[in-house]
Amino acid sequence: MNEKRSSIEENAQFSLFEEGVGARQACPPPSPPGGGYQETCTVLKFSARPPEAKKNADPRLDELARMGIQRVWLEVAEAIGVDAFLTMWRILDAEPASHHKEGRLQLNLKLYRSYLRFQRNRYIEALARKGLRPLEIQWHLNRQLRESVSLRHISRIADGDRL
Repeated sequence: MNEKRSSIEENAQFSLFEEGVGARQACPPPSPPGGGYQETCTVLKFSARPPEAKKNADPRLDELARMGIQRVWLEVAEAIGVDAFLTMWRILDAEPASHHKEGRLQLNLKLYRSYLRFQRNRYIEALARKGLRPLEIQWHLNRQLRESVSLRHISRIADGDRL
């Protein structure tokens, strides 16, 4: 609950000076004492939280940890949300080929850098379609992605060779 306190009259009327425009105005009246709006403060009342409680932590994360879920999967669950994690887990578990004999899932997932490389190659193709030469494409890759790619590699991608 918030409560407001003020040391000055809330509905005080200040006269506006009517003479002149812009810099030609008459001298403005002195400011009222106390800073006006700065004299109004809101008293906030916070409830104490135990220091071990994470902000907005889902209690199901603790359940997953107690089950023995690996740390990396707990991080995934925290990053994407427990509901999304459970949905992903259910979908992966529905694929019998991913079941390991020890009662675990065995996943075959490409490295994340392969996704980044795929996206970089699509960028090279887009620059080539715009009519840029391999040297110009190389300059863009260095400047925008901070990647050093050989002219030969750029030419192969630009010519339509899928890598």
